Amino acid sequence: MNLTTLVKCLAVCGILSTLCFTTISSIPTERSWEAVDSDSAIKRLAEGNARFVEGESIHPHEAFAWRSNLENEQHPWAVLLSCSDSRVPPELIFDQGFGDLFVIRVAGNIVDTDVIASIEYAVDYLDTKLVVVMGHTHCGAVTAAVDSELHEAHEPAEITSLVHRIQPAVAFIDGENREETIKRSVSNNVELSVSRLKEVGDLERALEQRSVKIIGAMYDMHTGVVSFDD
Repeated sequence: MNLTTLVKCLAVCGILSTLCFTTISSIPTERSWEAVDSDSAIKRLAEGNARFVEGESIHPHEAFAWRSNLENEQHPWAVLLSCSDSRVPPELIFDQGFGDLFVIRVAGNIVDTDVIASIEYAVDYLDTKLVVVMGHTHCGAVTAAVDSELHEAHEPAEITSLVHRIQPAVAFIDGENREETIKRSVSNNVELSVSRLKEVGDLERALEQRSVKIIGAMYDMHTGVVSFDD
């Protein structure tokens, strides 16, 4: 075989390889919107977070074919209420893709009427079995609530309103420094949001009748690890 023929053969093989890869990659992967119970959803989140922490994220469900499947329907298997902090993107932290998570983000992961309505929609109409309230270390909203208790703050009315929702989670212990108070208040704030959600009538019935779980979680911005409450 002369050099010209060899080059032509390699070119043809390259084209065929590209076509095969394109065809295969355009085939939708197995749909993940079969019924996913709360325990399986927690496992998926934990596995995705482990990949993220190890630097082995696979970035699933990003291909055009997969996104096309979602144009007319969605079946997220977990609801994430998390902080708006730009350093805390749930889809990246849990290595999930389009259609996997129903994400609600608000500073301080607080619970208000709009947040409740969004969660109820996912639970009642999308049949999502798991609701996770995720706080994170070094939360600015919680820090603002702690500092407002330590000294009078002059913030816009809207920020003051948000801080007031977090303040019940702030409690000082004699001898505790500011950083320790903030860390403990972040955890308390997650527990407070979880408790508020569990007291919502519709969600309370879902907990009792449809095997729905509402749990708290904490994201460590230094390690990347998410720890789940029992």
